[in-house]
Amino acid sequence: MPAVIFDLFETLVTEWGKPKYAVSMIAADLGVDYHDFQRAKQALSTAHFLGKFPGTTQYLEVILAILNTVRDESLLVQAAQKRENYKRACFDVIEPQILDMLTQLKKSGYKLGLISNCSPEEIKGFYSSDLYQYSDAVVMSCDVGLVKPDVEIYQHCLSLLNEKPDNCFFVGDGGSDELNGAKNAGLTPIRAVWFTKHFAKLSDNDLMETFPTAFETSDILQFIK
Repeated sequence: MPAVIFDLFETLVTEWGKPKYAVSMIAADLGVDYHDFQRAKQALSTAHFLGKFPGTTQYLEVILAILNTVRDESLLVQAAQKRENYKRACFDVIEPQILDMLTQLKKSGYKLGLISNCSPEEIKGFYSSDLYQYSDAVVMSCDVGLVKPDVEIYQHCLSLLNEKPDNCFFVGDGGSDELNGAKNAGLTPIRAVWFTKHFAKLSDNDLMETFPTAFETSDILQFIK
C-alpha cells in the first residue's frame, strides 16, 4: 500500500495568524539582547530538536548561561509558559482543507506518516488534536534522537509504516533541507506551499525548480496518482 509522509509545522499546521510569541519577544521578556539570544538559540537548535532539554525552562536557562546572564526563576517560568501556550495554539483548530486532504488520502487507501523536527514543548497539543487520528506512524525528532535531513529519520518512519521508499511520498514546506533528505532516502518529495506561498519562503526558486510544488492541498492527490 502506498504511503504519504508529511512534515508538521507549516505543512499540516501553521504559526501564521496565531498570537505571536516570537524570539524577539522572549528575549525582551528575559531582558537580553535579541541578536545574542538568537545566536545562542541557533547554537542549541539541534540539541533542542533532539530532546536534550527536559523542559522549556531548562532550555531557556541554558541559553541564559551561554549569555552569562542570570534571571529570576519566575521570569523563566513565565516565558516558558508563554512559549508552550503559543505552540499549543497551533493545534487548537486544524484548517478544514488539511483535514479534507487527509480524509481523502485515507479513503484512497494511503498510509499516512508524520516526521517533525521539534522540541518536546512544541508538540504538546498534537496528540489531543484532530491530526493525531490520521497518523499511522508518528516520528518526532525529540523522541527518536534523529533530525531531518538525516536519512535515518525517514527510514525509521518507513519501518513503522512497513513500506519501501520507492512506494512513498514526502510532503513538506522545505525547511531543514527536508526535501533533499527525503530524496536521499529514496522517497518522492513534494513541496507544500499552501501556508507559505504568501511569504518569503516561496522566493526560493531552487526548491521550486527542483521539486513539484503543491500550492493547494487539493494538488496533492494530483501529484501522487
